[in-house]
Order: sequence, then structure tokens, then C-alpha cells
Amino acid sequence: MRNIRLIAKRELLSFFKSPTAYITLIVFTLINTWFFIMPLFSTGNASLNGLFFSIKLVWLVYIPVISMGLIAKERNTGTLETLLTLPIKIGEIVIGKYLFALIVILISLSLTIPNFLTIAFLGQNVDYGLIFCAYLGLFMIGAVYASIGILCSTLSSNQIAAFILSFVISLMFFSLEYALIYIPNLLLPVFQYLSITWQYSNLSKGVIDTRVLVYFISLVFVFLFISIEYLKGKRSN
Repeated sequence: MRNIRLIAKRELLSFFKSPTAYITLIVFTLINTWFFIMPLFSTGNASLNGLFFSIKLVWLVYIPVISMGLIAKERNTGTLETLLTLPIKIGEIVIGKYLFALIVILISLSLTIPNFLTIAFLGQNVDYGLIFCAYLGLFMIGAVYASIGILCSTLSSNQIAAFILSFVISLMFFSLEYALIYIPNLLLPVFQYLSITWQYSNLSKGVIDTRVLVYFISLVFVFLFISIEYLKGKRSN
């Protein structure tokens, strides 16, 4: 556990030493605040729906950008080989870098708290349970995309290639819900279950369903497991 914390801390310090980190967080905040404010002024209704929808879209690009260099950069600079020779488990390397991505996701979501406070102040009959579940769903989507990003960063030493691959895979999970009308009824339950936006819609209704949580956690486990096994193969070589 200590090694995991050290790796996550190392990534966080490196991330926040760069002005790119602050630019990325500011752009994330401005885009999502715009989607929050736009319906507020056009209709006069205070709602977080626009914010939640925009975050789901922004995650598709934002998280691959954060995660694309986590392993690929190490491979490109040759420091991955050094890490693999140290008395540290490969799983600790991967999970430490993944923990960094989760922390950045939490920081990013926390930047939308002023929008939530606006709703709490202006809104009537605010359903805080529903809002909590929606935020939980956004975090879980981000966790899945981060695990995909880690895998793609593991598979390629080129950060741009890792970004594109991560974006495409994440987009596939995101788009499944919109393809359900073309799916035969026999296969419909399978594709519904695999759709990340369909699972999110269930969670955002305000009820925490353990089946939904199992779906998200299982995807994270699968992608991280493949990443770890791939790096184990690299170490043995």
C-alpha cells in the first residue's frame, strides 16, 4: 500500500508542477459551467441536468488526456524498465497510477460544487439523493474510462496513439445505448448491460443498484488486470 501511495503522490506532484494541469482543469470547469448556465438563463429553470450531460461528454476526451501518458511516457523515456527492475510489484505500479487518475477525477468533479450550491440556493424541492447518485455515476464512468486509459497507455509507447485508442474504446461503451434500437430483441439485454450510459441512467434515478456498481467495478477490474498482466509479460521478457 505504501508503494501505491508513493507512486500516486509522484504522479500528482509531476502533474501539478506543469501549467498544463491548471489549464486542463480550468477548461474542464469553463465548459461544464457553460452547459450549466446556458439553460439557467434561457429557461429560468435551475437544473444540473445540463452539467451532468456535459461532463459525460467531456469525460470522453478529458480522461484519455489525463491517462494517456501514465505508462506510455514511462515506456517512451525508458523509465518503465527501471521501475520494473525495482523491488516493487507491477500491480502496485498500475494501481498507483490509477489512483492518481481517480484523484484528478475527484478534483475535477469538486470544481462543479459551486454549480451544485447554486441549485441548492435557487432550486425548489431539490432531490439531494438523486444528485448524489448522479455524481456517483459520473465518478464511476470516469473510473472506467481511466482504467481504459491505463490499458491503452500500457499497450503503446506513443501517447497520441494511447489517447486515440482510449477515446475510441470509451466512445464504444458510451455509444452502445444509442445503438440499442438496431439490436435484435434476443441480444438487447446483453447490449443494455454493456452500455455505460444505460447503466448511468439507472444510477442517476436516485437508487443505488448493486448490479450497476458490480458492472462498473467489474470493468475497472478487467482493464486493470489486463494492464498488469501485459506488464508482467514485459518484465519477464
